[in-house]
Amino acid sequence: MPNIFVESTAVQSAALTITGETARYILTVLRYKTGSELFIFDETGRYFKGIITSCSKNAVQISVTPHPAPDTESPLSITLCQGLLKGSKMDIVVQKAVELGVKRIIPLVTARTQLDYTRKIDRWKKIAAEAARQSMRVVVPEINEAVNFSALTDAIRADGATAVMFYEGGGKGLKEIQNLEIKEKAIYIITGPEGGFSSEEVKRAEHSGAVIATLGNRILRAETAAIAAITLVQFVYGDMGDSRGTSDDMTEKKRLEL
Repeated sequence: MPNIFVESTAVQSAALTITGETARYILTVLRYKTGSELFIFDETGRYFKGIITSCSKNAVQISVTPHPAPDTESPLSITLCQGLLKGSKMDIVVQKAVELGVKRIIPLVTARTQLDYTRKIDRWKKIAAEAARQSMRVVVPEINEAVNFSALTDAIRADGATAVMFYEGGGKGLKEIQNLEIKEKAIYIITGPEGGFSSEEVKRAEHSGAVIATLGNRILRAETAAIAAITLVQFVYGDMGDSRGTSDDMTEKKRLEL
């Protein structure tokens, strides 16, 4: 059964009404009707099993009951700090980062950011919600407002947080960062914009306590670097190295999507 995201304010009782794009998705894409079952989740991590009780052209009424959530959240709390990217590249990073299990995304304004920041937070939140639904997550990651690089490093230094900056100019290899002491299972991953980080930003990150790491000798596109960095960190410290089996529901979902 599919996961459907709703705002937490929508679930105030044992019944809810879904309208707008989500209702159209249920009715026209899934082709669900009265009696169909589905799962409902919100941004707080609440999870419900739902049964459609009635539907019209633009609205779906659903009866819901609390249900155990699937075990799809990583034990590692990853904050991706991504230098703002041009065009649809930032959309791609948000989507893939959510699929890979990050808990929060902070857009960064850096020295080499190649665009004037335009407010796209609402767009990225919608992308995050859809990616969470597709990947069977039960928590939609937080998308923060954009911050300056200096503000980020000041916060990391003040909190004593674990942070790794992936820098195209070199740094420690993966084998050298496999034994980080991760405070409260939370880590910042910092990746740059199209032009990469300046040497001053690297020095500032080091001063804040961040580890400077490399993804190898090849120069990766900014969006590729972010995806690779998250994957590596999840493998070493998160749940990608686990041997947990896939649930029957998720196996069936993947089969249907092939």
